[in-house]
Amino acid sequence: MHKPSHTRSVFRFRRFARAGWAAYSSMHREVTIGRLAVRVADCSLSKVVAAAALCMALAPLSASAQSDKEAETHTLAEVQISLPADSLLGTSEPAAVLTAEEIKQHNIHSVAELVALLPGIDVRTRGVGDAQADLSMRGGSFDQVILLLNGINITDAQTGHHTLDLPIDIGMVQRAELLSPAQLMARGIVAFCGAVNLVVDEEYADRLLIELSGGSFGTANATLLATHHVGRWSLTAAATYHRSDGYMPNTDYRHGSLFLQAARHDDHDDLHLQLGGQMKAFGSQAFYSTTYPDQFEATRTLVASVTHVHRFATLRLESALYGRLHADRFELFREGVAEPPAWYSGHNHHLGSLAGGRSRLMLPLAVGEAVAGIEYRREGIRSNVLGDVDTTLDMPFTKNASRSSATLFAGWHFATSRWNLQAVALGLYNSRFGPDYGFAADVEYRPLSHLATYLSLSRTYRIPTFTDLYYQGANQQANPDLGSEHSLGVDVGIRTKFQCLSVDVSAYYRSGSQIIDWVRRPEAEMWYSTNHSAVDVVGVDANATATLSSLSLRMAYSYCHVAHDAGEWISGSALEHLRHRMALYALWQPCEHLRLKAGLSYRLREGSWVDADGVVHPYGEALLLDAGAECPMGRVVLYVEGHNLLGTSYRDHGGVPMPGRCFMGGVRLSL
Repeated sequence: MHKPSHTRSVFRFRRFARAGWAAYSSMHREVTIGRLAVRVADCSLSKVVAAAALCMALAPLSASAQSDKEAETHTLAEVQISLPADSLLGTSEPAAVLTAEEIKQHNIHSVAELVALLPGIDVRTRGVGDAQADLSMRGGSFDQVILLLNGINITDAQTGHHTLDLPIDIGMVQRAELLSPAQLMARGIVAFCGAVNLVVDEEYADRLLIELSGGSFGTANATLLATHHVGRWSLTAAATYHRSDGYMPNTDYRHGSLFLQAARHDDHDDLHLQLGGQMKAFGSQAFYSTTYPDQFEATRTLVASVTHVHRFATLRLESALYGRLHADRFELFREGVAEPPAWYSGHNHHLGSLAGGRSRLMLPLAVGEAVAGIEYRREGIRSNVLGDVDTTLDMPFTKNASRSSATLFAGWHFATSRWNLQAVALGLYNSRFGPDYGFAADVEYRPLSHLATYLSLSRTYRIPTFTDLYYQGANQQANPDLGSEHSLGVDVGIRTKFQCLSVDVSAYYRSGSQIIDWVRRPEAEMWYSTNHSAVDVVGVDANATATLSSLSLRMAYSYCHVAHDAGEWISGSALEHLRHRMALYALWQPCEHLRLKAGLSYRLREGSWVDADGVVHPYGEALLLDAGAECPMGRVVLYVEGHNLLGTSYRDHGGVPMPGRCFMGGVRLSL
């Protein structure tokens, strides 16, 4: 992407140093190139991912190579070389990445559908249109996966049900990443099962994108995205609105969001700001119980962060401040639709808050690079259901709870043309749960330029959510004295990439102890939350992508086996993971003005659900087919698509049936 002209520092590039931080001296500066030996460049570029843009410069140089006694000046196209504000100096690549171009190859319209394309991810949707979805990974629960937005951990502390409440549209996403435990801990973050990082596009160009679509069940969507550059600033603003009458009674929804982003880069400093808000209201037919069909929920989300990176000499200092507010109102009997019984005391109200700050220093060593940092994080909730009684609060809140934590972390990274090593240790002190620790190590070996093997080891933990600690029901009693749950994990794999084919296969094992579970005695009806169960998980993820002329294919397979031991107790944590998931996606462009897309997936979900009459049903198998067509005509793209074309009857979560055949059509205009 081109940047506007302005005064910049210039230096002459003659030799590529072998230090892992060498490419950083060229960031946001004008570079002229003298003589660059191809063999040196190839070796160095394999070490430093951030310098990949230099490949564009090497092609014309190698094609018309000059002798050592000759010199020639080439004027090259200007390239923006930068890293995301949350990137670790010289870090290894994410475990998996979906780029914006790959995202466009699928018929998806929600963040939940986007995240589900990543290997090992299981998204259990309640309804459609991002009304609500539970994100889990590799046999874990929806509370054991965290979500990052531009590298900032904004995971909800009330419950994992709200993890995907985000003020963004998939059209804004530049890439979606799965990060390894070591990559996370190098940011001061611990995830029990894993983490997804969504990166919003940052452009140094002026553009306007308008998208309008509609389809079955009175569904209508509108997106407006604008980017503008002013000097060194890149500005992004996006607004979205989604609505539907619902595919069955009480599944209607209304969603609206606004997202603002500003970024500035210069020779020594990077500044990144983001601010977003979202409002959602949706009918919750059987979302939490099949006994009460007229449930309703409304949420409000506000997220904000500012990240600053300062480079001086060979050091890099990153600091970030962030916050999140999330309001939730749940109605067991929807107002204006159902008359509540006399025993119903009123709706559930929650207001969750999150505020934190992080600072870390990255510096080169004689061997490799180091990172060290600190983070402070405070989480709180006001509610009429969760927390300790507080008579000083204003209605409707009668209870509150809060906790704070301080984290120290340090790591080391070393890379050569064949080896990539990273190790990180982390210590935490929480005001409620005391001290804890985590560690992780990644080892990658490249015997050939197109082949890599890797091994990852980690110890992780998870602090209970406020729901784990305080939720009370007619036959449920939470335990405010719960402790953290822990896991030991290992991940091994191999990946290869040729010009038209890439393959990534990994196997993993995770041993979980003191897992938070709801249990009861065989002769009793009351359920209690406790640190009781042991859960071991083993599985395989395999992905392959092939490009053959005008045809692109992507194949994915995941297998997961969960062993759950609750001893003499009956466990209420049903094992409802995907045991098998296979998918084949195809994109075919027979001519310039036509693109055809199709996706076929098979899934086998473990566990069962109970209907309103108390009858138990297994989740079982589901075969799903989606297809669509796009007609690009200059700045305008027309599209039509169909979902669940086989009319498969299935459920992702509890007693909520998913829609049958449905169709969408729309137009995208780029200016």
